[in-house]
Amino acid sequence: MRKIDLHTHTTASDGIYTPRGLIDLARQNGLIALAITDHDTVDGLPEAMEYASSVGFRVFPGVEFSIEYDTGSFHLIGFNLDFKNQRLRNTVRELAEHRGARAYRIIDDLKKHGIDLPVEEVLAAAAGGAMGRPHVARVMVNHGYAPTIRDIFQKYLVKGKPGYVKKVRIEFEDAVSVIKESGGIPVIAHPVSLECADLGEFESLLKGFVAAGVEGLEAYASMHTPEMAAEYLALAKKYGLLVTGGSDFHGDKDETIGNYNKDCPVPFELLDALDAYIAKKG
Repeated sequence: MRKIDLHTHTTASDGIYTPRGLIDLARQNGLIALAITDHDTVDGLPEAMEYASSVGFRVFPGVEFSIEYDTGSFHLIGFNLDFKNQRLRNTVRELAEHRGARAYRIIDDLKKHGIDLPVEEVLAAAAGGAMGRPHVARVMVNHGYAPTIRDIFQKYLVKGKPGYVKKVRIEFEDAVSVIKESGGIPVIAHPVSLECADLGEFESLLKGFVAAGVEGLEAYASMHTPEMAAEYLALAKKYGLLVTGGSDFHGDKDETIGNYNKDCPVPFELLDALDAYIAKKG
C-alpha cells in the first residue's frame, strides 16, 4: 500500500528524526512522498531536499507557522515553497531568535519553581535547532518530573503552570504574505485546534481566512476523528480549497507516519490533487 504524509517535523524544530532520518523512516514504512513542515523554520529543508533527490524520494518543502490569533491554537502551513526566498529566510531567522530566548526564560521560570534543568541538556535535545518547549519537556521527562511529554504539558509549560512563557508569533496576514511570496500554498493546519464552538463558527472564520488568501485546509489531521475529517472535507470542497492531511509526526508522540489517525492512512489521492493544484498554479 502506497502512503503519503503531508505534515511532519524534524530535528530542525521539535521532531526527533533528522531530515535524512525522517526520509529513511518514511521509505521503510512504504511512503512515497512527504511534506516537511517544521515549526517556524526551514533549516532542515536543504538536507532533506538533497537527500531525497539522491534516493529518488519526493519531499514537498514546507513550514508551519504559529499564528498570533485571538482564538485557539492557530497554525498555518506553507506548502511547496521556495525555502531560499530571502523574505522567508529573514522571517524564520527572527522567529528562531525569539524561540531561543523564550527557552532560556522557560528554564529560568522552572528554576524559580524548584526545577533546575541543565541548559546543555536542552541544547542537546534541540540537536542544533532553536530550543523550544518540546526540548525542555523531553529533558524534564529524562529527569523524572513526569512519565511522558503529554504529562509534562498538563503540569508545566502551559498558561498558569510553572515554565509558561508567552510565545512570540507571526501575524496571520504576514504569514500568508510570506508563504505566497515564496511560491507556497497557505493551508490551515488541524482546524479543530481553533476550538470553535461548532462547525458553523469555524465556517465563519474560514470565510475570512479564504478572503485573506488561504488556499487549503488540513482535513485529515492527527487531532481529527474520521467523522471530523469528513466534515472538514465537505467544507474544503464547498470553498474550493486544496485538501491536505498528515500525521503531525514528531516521533515521540505515539504517531504513525503516514496515518492521520492511529489506524487511518492519509488518503493517497491527496497527492494527485496536490500535484494538479501545483501544476495549475504554474
